[in-house]
Amino acid sequence: MMGSMAVVATWEDGPEYAPVDWPTGFVAPAIAPLDDTPPAPDLSAGAPLEPPARFDGPRDPVPPLAALVPDSGPARDPHEPFQVASAVVTDGSAWGSVHSASAGPIAPLTWTPDQAVASAYAPPPPMQGFPAPGTPQWFGPGADYPTNQLQVPLTVATVTESLSWGLIITLAVGGVVTFLSPVLLVVAYFLVAQTRFRKRIVQIGFYMAMVIVVLAGTGAFLGSNDVDAAWASMGTVSLVSCWLLLVYGLAVEAVAIRSGDRPE
Repeated sequence: MMGSMAVVATWEDGPEYAPVDWPTGFVAPAIAPLDDTPPAPDLSAGAPLEPPARFDGPRDPVPPLAALVPDSGPARDPHEPFQVASAVVTDGSAWGSVHSASAGPIAPLTWTPDQAVASAYAPPPPMQGFPAPGTPQWFGPGADYPTNQLQVPLTVATVTESLSWGLIITLAVGGVVTFLSPVLLVVAYFLVAQTRFRKRIVQIGFYMAMVIVVLAGTGAFLGSNDVDAAWASMGTVSLVSCWLLLVYGLAVEAVAIRSGDRPE
């Protein structure tokens, strides 16, 4: 039964089996078809079929080939040096002075490389108020050298103003009210930005104090498992830390003022 079935070739088997009409799988292209290639021009169109039997001259007279060469002007031998016969064009210029026919020979140099170069200018006068070069005073600051230190009188007012009254009052209240002392300690840390001298050193003291307060509260909570006991422990440590930080901050500002530091 299988042998009696006829196998019909389709367009998929090759172009020779393509039907007259397009199969279902093909669609019309969306662009216009390409133009036909124009035919190549025939270069031999109109040429005689037979070669000429002889070559005659032109009917009209033509100029000789030598007359067709353009005139390039006067020529010179490139192996010979330039000769300037007149210096009228270059008169009054450096180029004309060097290349004119009347210029004399250039005088040879009298200086040799092994000789020291001597300046033709007079040495500058010594600067007033400066030590002589080469002396020990030349390599150090002069007597009137401006220093980079700020002269601020070391008084109680300048020290307290340098630490800022806001920070002082916050630490003082934190050293009295035990219940709010941890909160005031954190507030005082942010008020360190108002200090005038050595803010980084003052902040280091606050870092150490807050670490100790946190450790005290954590230890109290782990020992008693009571939040109130942990907060009370933190309040006691914060109260002591506020007084210590107040003394510490005033001491740092006093040392900075005495050293002549500039405000940050």
